[in-house]
Amino acid sequence: MLELDAILTDLRDQGWSQQPVLSAGVLEKIGGYFDANRARFKEAKVGPAGSQRREASIRGDLTLWLDPRDLPAEFGAVGASLSELRDLLNEKFYLGLKDYECHLALYPPGSFYRKHSDRFEKTSSRVLSFVFYLHRSWEKGDGGELLLYNQAGEVLREVEPRPGSFVCFLSEEFPHEVRLAGKERRSLTGWFHDKTLS
Repeated sequence: MLELDAILTDLRDQGWSQQPVLSAGVLEKIGGYFDANRARFKEAKVGPAGSQRREASIRGDLTLWLDPRDLPAEFGAVGASLSELRDLLNEKFYLGLKDYECHLALYPPGSFYRKHSDRFEKTSSRVLSFVFYLHRSWEKGDGGELLLYNQAGEVLREVEPRPGSFVCFLSEEFPHEVRLAGKERRSLTGWFHDKTLS
């Protein structure tokens, strides 16, 4: 499912990659899962573990955490593809990737996520961030683009949330943000870690 060679080349050359991976049929099945489980999504929070709080001025998405070892049937080969990517990245780049965690994210119209880093804590073990875009449609003007920054705070890339596409980037290298969504934006977002998660 994932274009592994292309992802490896992109990560080596620029530290991030975007590839089309999921068909319209798969997106339709996953969309049904979102619709059926909408009541289970919770308001996303910010801050360190133990003192997290809802801060709508920073992020406005809703999340539903999934067990990577038992993904819903609608997600098909997503888990197997991620495991294959992990093994290849370890073989080629010696990243020491072990487990990953993931959640579904739902951005209602008018929501966003301000600039942040996925590895902001000294104890963080996040190495590679990834996103599968799961909404059924998106056009220019719909918003919700992913902005990748360099360490100097300059925008390196505006990534369009194209339906069915996969994006990954080195967690420590790229602060990022999600622009205001003009329509509902759906994704599966996760992180590969360099330690085993309990």
